[in-house]
Amino acid sequence: MANDDAPRGFWPIRHLTGGMVRTNEYSIAPAFTTAIYQGDLVKLVAGGGIEGAAAGARLVGVFQGVNYTSPTGEQVYSKYWPGTASCTNIVASVADDPMTIFGVQSAGSTVAADIGNLGDHVATTGDTVTGQSYQELNGTTSTAYAGFRVLGKIDAPGNAYGTNVDLEVQLVEHEYMPGNEATTPGV
Repeated sequence: MANDDAPRGFWPIRHLTGGMVRTNEYSIAPAFTTAIYQGDLVKLVAGGGIEGAAAGARLVGVFQGVNYTSPTGEQVYSKYWPGTASCTNIVASVADDPMTIFGVQSAGSTVAADIGNLGDHVATTGDTVTGQSYQELNGTTSTAYAGFRVLGKIDAPGNAYGTNVDLEVQLVEHEYMPGNEATTPGV
């Protein structure tokens, strides 16, 4: 039976050392009017805030939700940042521990021989109704430096290696990992 083609972004599965998966808070600049969906990858920007990350960017983690004050003064919690101008007090929750293992669907055919290989994410627009990301891991992996290391397939009924397999991955191009320092965040 074929795997379902149902991308849903990245989701935290477990902590590599057995600890708890935790999130931290980051600001989003009111001028950043691009949507960020639950499960989207985010990067640091100058000043310590976050924005959505394109494939190939150094990453800080996976967006989990946001609190903000709407232009009408209403306090809002949302699974996604709608990118609404004139909002204030925008605080996002991000799974940012570099030891967090994430689940993600492969955008192509990933096999057991790909374990240990690296791949970037496929940045896409998510669902404004559910707030859910549609990001996936690029189905083409290699030993060349990229955003994620493939650790294996998620052990779940109906999940088999091949097209659209759900994978366990670890973030490699992480802002908080030694050796990933640069002079400008997110580059």
